[in-house]
Amino acid sequence: MPSFDMIGAPVPGLREALDAPAASEAVALEALPWFPFAVLASRGCRAAAVRIARRAERAYWVLRQALDTTPRLRLLVLDRAAWPAAPDAPDYGVMHVNADGDLVVGATPALAWTGISAWLAEHLDARTLAGLVRVHGRDLRTRGPALCEVADALIAHEIAHLIAAQAGARFPRRWLAEAFANYAMVVVLGETDPIGLRRVGALADAAETVAHHLPRQEEFEAGTGLDIMPSVLAQLALTRGAYDAYAAAQATPLLRLLRLFREPVTAGSARLVPASPSDAELTRLLAAHVHPAVASIPQRLPVAPQRAAA
Repeated sequence: MPSFDMIGAPVPGLREALDAPAASEAVALEALPWFPFAVLASRGCRAAAVRIARRAERAYWVLRQALDTTPRLRLLVLDRAAWPAAPDAPDYGVMHVNADGDLVVGATPALAWTGISAWLAEHLDARTLAGLVRVHGRDLRTRGPALCEVADALIAHEIAHLIAAQAGARFPRRWLAEAFANYAMVVVLGETDPIGLRRVGALADAAETVAHHLPRQEEFEAGTGLDIMPSVLAQLALTRGAYDAYAAAQATPLLRLLRLFREPVTAGSARLVPASPSDAELTRLLAAHVHPAVASIPQRLPVAPQRAAA
């Protein structure tokens, strides 16, 4: 734990966050002590749960400081037997927040990561693929990059979504909500895991070579009906934009972004952010109150061609 958390000024809400009770579960889970939030794991998954909880702990402390807030967090690390007990559970291993507000992680990565690796092995040119494998290692099942470490890095992304929800942030675009979470992930990796930052950056760079598979902005905004690879490529494109913002101004724009979209946000007696801002209004707000690099992030996704006037 960093010294500034040991001796720094008290943070509002810290006692409540640390004292949050564990939910009663339909399956047998064991508690892991000594983390700054509740951690419950399936029996027999202790080693994996400790690894995942340590990564979550690093993200928790970095984002608590960067965003000046103390998120309420309960982490569940589940094996395959325990996973289906939740009625809203996606496919095994897919990291998600359940209906009770718990962050749920599989003890092993989701099978989807194998599919992503296989797709990259098939679609990347030989030089790009070889470079990616040098950074990530090779998945012997797919001959593509081994993506388990990237899967673990996403825990910072999910914690950022939790923080935004608990802070009352209302992002007017899906790309903005996802860019915020990806930016938070980049900040956490930059502060705690330079090798992980390189892995994610190499993956985002490689994805740019297959940008013709990206969904259009309006497809991404719809949020439904997208296949997994267009969704993954869109997230990587947004992550490249987050890298630009982090390189330009480190973590400062991240807090500005959260504050801008908290409710209510006013300038004098008027709302600073309109209830339904146009794209142009949103770009101006982000450039003026967050950072120009954040305002330019949506340019990473293609837009539908404009129809000529009749």
